[in-house]
Formats: sequence, structure tokens, C-alpha cells
Amino acid sequence: MNRRQHLMNRATPVRTKIFLLWCGLLLFQFQIHWTRVPLFAQDIPRIVPQEPRNHWPSEWESEFQERGQRVLQAQCAANRAAGLGGRTYFENEKRAYGYLLAHVVAGDRDTAIAELQREDAQAKEWHSATAGIDYYACFTLKHQIRKYFLCGELFAPEYKSRMFAGAKAWTAQDPLNRPHPAFKGNGPGWGPDARNSWVDIRNTENLFLMRVSAVYLMAEETGNAQTRDQYKKILLGYAHALYRVGMGEWDSENYHGHSLSPLLNLYDFAKDQEVRAAAKACLDYMCAIGAVKYYRGAFNGPGNRDYNHAQPFGGSAANMLWLYFGDTPLANTRFESDEVHALTSGYRPPAAVVHLARKNFPKPVEILASKPVYTASTKPDLTSPPESFETHFFGRTYQFGSLVNGTSPGQTATNGWKILLADEKRGALAIQGVPGPDPRFAGSARYERGKVAGENRCAQYRNVGLWLAQPGDAPWVWLFPDSIQVEAQGGVTFLRGEQTWIALRPIHLSQPAVDKKWTQQLLADEKEGASWAGHHIVAAKGQGGEYCGIAVEIGEAPDHADYAAFVRAVLATSRVDLSGLADGVVEYTGSQGQTVKLAFDAVVQETGVWRNDQRHDWADHAKYVYQTVTEKDNARDSAPLIEQEWLGGKLTIRAGGEIFVGEVK
Repeated sequence: MNRRQHLMNRATPVRTKIFLLWCGLLLFQFQIHWTRVPLFAQDIPRIVPQEPRNHWPSEWESEFQERGQRVLQAQCAANRAAGLGGRTYFENEKRAYGYLLAHVVAGDRDTAIAELQREDAQAKEWHSATAGIDYYACFTLKHQIRKYFLCGELFAPEYKSRMFAGAKAWTAQDPLNRPHPAFKGNGPGWGPDARNSWVDIRNTENLFLMRVSAVYLMAEETGNAQTRDQYKKILLGYAHALYRVGMGEWDSENYHGHSLSPLLNLYDFAKDQEVRAAAKACLDYMCAIGAVKYYRGAFNGPGNRDYNHAQPFGGSAANMLWLYFGDTPLANTRFESDEVHALTSGYRPPAAVVHLARKNFPKPVEILASKPVYTASTKPDLTSPPESFETHFFGRTYQFGSLVNGTSPGQTATNGWKILLADEKRGALAIQGVPGPDPRFAGSARYERGKVAGENRCAQYRNVGLWLAQPGDAPWVWLFPDSIQVEAQGGVTFLRGEQTWIALRPIHLSQPAVDKKWTQQLLADEKEGASWAGHHIVAAKGQGGEYCGIAVEIGEAPDHADYAAFVRAVLATSRVDLSGLADGVVEYTGSQGQTVKLAFDAVVQETGVWRNDQRHDWADHAKYVYQTVTEKDNARDSAPLIEQEWLGGKLTIRAGGEIFVGEVK
């Protein structure tokens, strides 16, 4: 039976098993031949490795299977409509192979298997040294690995042998930066012709994981012990760093899901038990930190490599995590083609992590997080201090997160401020804003200049926050769905959601108001319009000088009886002290007497933040990757929701009556 889980009880007599299997095959062939729709058994076939495993309640597994079946049905239908297969030039398989694997599991298996064996477009040009098999592009590798191990028994013997022979040549020595016969000289592009390597050299975290997991698994499979051992060391070093300083490509709405897929390959197919344990530790960790930001099908900020996604299922993070976490009225239809990896894997996140994602813990609660430099985990760096400092607040009906660093200007993709509100129809609604001119970049500059006006800093204490930017005449834009109503009273702009209400009080800024011209222009954009349909833009302009910005307060029941009570309380009680604005100092007092104060400084850790009149200690903040803090005195909670000491090697989560402790020694 190998490691694949067959869909019959092991206690069933052998003759009965054979009879049931024969009947099932007849029915499968009949259904495919006549209706061309997927046929599902009771469960989706999956890899079931031995320990270590996280065990789920049966109802969670049933929900997971139901979500998975909907995804596979939709992917197969879409793929049939577009025509099976796809281009295989460079990394185009990152879409085609994932959908074809879905077809193998749930659709026209024979056609999909034939397409998966189709000759690569660059078989002779780039891949002649690997028997014509593409083992180069990282995005191809993540699917190529599952294709080989999951479907190899279904391939023609000649093709399976070619994949093995190609992998053996590929891992005969370290393929990274190994001189390539197709090299033509340094130039543009990421192929071996320009980069002179046997494998993709790009080193973003998700691509790094695709490369190192693939090289390890194929070296292990083909018996190339030296390369196998070299990459085992890399993988263990990665897990070691993750549990000490966190993930370099942290909380990326666009790429987090792409980091899960190669680790699922490693967990499912590695023979070495130490490597499998490391893969599980990494998966547990990534699901846990994803669970912090996941909210009802959406993904909150802040985040690195944000990419300005709109609303639920905007990027790979929510798309992949939804399969495990659910908890939303919507079914995802924005597929990444990685879903088949999760659906055919035996991995499931720890129970406490699922409860964390579903927010099954006493609320409200606040956590503080420290984020490392970008290369901290891919080039394990235990010497560099944290680079970014986050505050994240879980209300009863919302999540609010900010970085003291703000949203980075220049060629970066770091989001510094975001709010998610619970919504009955869509699960959650995202409110994004930026001190910049373009609502298409409300989350981050995404490597373009001029999309963030300049340096900006945030201060947050639970449900209140301050956001100051330079220069003082900076434009500001906010973008959110039309269902959130906007009105101005007493110099305050109020945003009204279903159960959550937000007050925006301008600081040396014009009154934030709906910008109909910008909204129409955005929706008319042929390239961007579809992404932002059903949204509108609120805009404002700085009034000059050195600084301008916004004070934010979020309200909900039972703190306020209803929206009208929240408006009355904000107008009657809240206030902003601008007496020190010329020096970059501003203080906000909320409607319930809570205070937050910000003293702007060009150096992040020199920026002053006071939370309820207590100055925030950045040195203490930096002692933890994650810490839960109490409302009473801003001190560390003795029974934290989530906690990880900087350099500590251990992650603890308490949620839903479950405790998870992950440790890499």
C-alpha cells in the first residue's frame, strides 16, 4: 500500500476490498466517460505519514474535505473550459501543473496524466542535461515534486525513468550555481542562460523553500548522499532559525501560501525522520503565525510583501489557510493552484492553531510582535536585532494591526496599517490606507517609488492609534467596500460597518471624504478595475508644515450600545493634543479615556510611543517575537494567547481550551 491512504477500512476482507475497488473503477470510468465531471469518494486520497502528526476531531476533517471537494470541482471545471495543459516555458507550470494534479485527483485522470508527461518547451534548450525534465524554475519545482511522488506510479515507465534519471543528474552535486551548459553570459532574465546555475537562484523565502525542499527530496530519492546531507543541514538550519527569530518573509499576504506548499512536499515525502519532523515544525509555525492574521477568509496586516490585495481571498495566505481554518460564509474562488498540495497531504495544523485562526479565545486581547530582517531565516541570522515592531489587537468583531515603522516608502512592499471588520455576507471587510496619492497602493508601495509620500510612524494602544507622515502636505487615501458607510460630524469622519465603527480624526489634514472622481477613475481602469469593484475611496490632503496624519478609534458593542452611541461618545469625549505637532508629537484620548501618544523620530527605536501614559520600552518589546500583553499595565500575560521569546526556540499558543508548544532545540 506504500504510504497512500486507500479509501477502505483495513479490517475489510481482501475479497471484499477487491470487489469494491473493481466496482469503484467501473463507476469512475462510466462517470468520466459520460458526464465529464469529477467523481469523489468519501474522502480525497491523501498521503498519511507516520508520526509526527497533529490529530483533528472528525468534524474538522469533514469540513476540510467538503471545502477541498468544492475547490477541486471548481478547478477541474475551470481547467476543462480553458483546455487542459498550458505553457511549460520557464515557470508557467506554476499554474498548469497544480490544476492538472487536481484533475488527477478528481477529474479526467488519463488526460491529465498525459498532459503532465508532455515534453517541456525547453527540454532540449535548458534541460538536456536532466533528461529533458524541468528541474530549474522554483515555481515549477514545487509541483514537479508532488507530480513525481504522487503520480509516478501512473506515468509511463519510460517517463518515470526519465524523471528519476534527470533528478539523479541534477543532484549529483549541488545544483545551485553549478555551471550550466546553456549559459550564454550574464544578462536579463532568471533562466540558466543568464544565471549560470542548474537551479533557480532567486532567494525570496517562498522560492528558497521550493528549491531546497526539491533538491533534498530528489537527492534522497536518487541516492545522492552528499547533496542530500548538504540540504538536510540547510533545512534543519532553517527550522532552527524560524523558532528563534521568526520568518523573514513575514505574514506576506501574497506569498505565505506559497511557502506552505514545498514544506508539505517535504513532510509527505521525506524518508529521513529528522527532516520530516523539521518539516512539521515549520508547517506548525507557519500555520500558527498565519492564524494570527487570518480572519474569516481574509488576512490582516501588517505584512511584508503585501501586494495590495482586496478583501477576502486576496492572496495566497488566506487562500491556502482557508482550507484548514474555514470560518467564513464564502467559498474561495481565487485559486493559487497550490490547493492540491494541502488536499493530498496528511498534514493538519495543531488544534490550538485552528482555534487561534477562528478566534476561539477571550477577547479583546492584544499582542506585540517583533519582525526580523528579510533574510533572517533563509540565511540563518541570529545576530541581527528585530527590524519591525508590530501591535495587533483582537476586538470582538475586528482585528487592528500596525507597525511603528509605518508603511515603508520607496521600493518596498511592507504594509504598516490595516483593519478587518466582521461581515455577515463576506466574512470580513478590509480597510486599508496610506499616506500616498494612489489607492491602488493602499497596502504598500510594491516596489514602486512615489506611492508612499515619505517616512511615517504609527502608535497603537489596543483600539486607538495615531499615524503621522512626512511631509506635512502629503496626500492620504483609504480604500474599502461600498457597504461601509461614510459620514462626517464635528470634524470627525465616521466609518460604519455591520458591527464595528471607526472614527478618523484628521491631524493637520483636510477632512477625509469620499472622492468620487478617484473612485470612478479606479473602477474604469481596465487592468485594475475588476479587483476593486464595489469599493470606494476616501481621500484627504495634508495642510503643510512638517507633519500630517490621522487619529483612529474603533468601537463595538458592548463598549458602546450602538453606532449612534459611539458617535456621541467620540464627539463628546475624545480629543487630540496637537500642541507638540511641530516637533512631531501628538496625543489622542479616546472616548473611554484610553490614551496613545506618538513622538516621531527618523530612527524607529527612537520613536516615542506612550500607551495609557506609559512609555513603551522597545528593548523589552524586542525580547519577544510574540508576546501577549495585559490591559491593566501593558505587562506580559502570564498565560499568553501566543508567546515566543527572541532566540528562545519555542512557540506557545493557548486557544479554544487547547495548548500547543512547538520547540526546535
